[in-house]
Amino acid sequence: GLGLEVTPSVCNFVLIHFPETPGKTAADADAYLTSQGLIIRAVDPYGLPNALRATVGSETENRRLVDALSTFMKA
Repeated sequence: GLGLEVTPSVCNFVLIHFPETPGKTAADADAYLTSQGLIIRAVDPYGLPNALRATVGSETENRRLVDALSTFMKA
């Protein structure tokens, strides 16, 4: 519902793809999430510069990430 593509996964993480739009890139999202105390992994060294890897956490942690991503995408 945030306009982001998520690669289907059977692992304990999801791969979230971001647009190339200035201000909405994976690097921008990573900086914003880090400023909110949320640490997720950049995967550009794996040839995915527009994606971030987020480990699946508790329901509370997952909601916090989704809320932060929602705020980021609306800004």
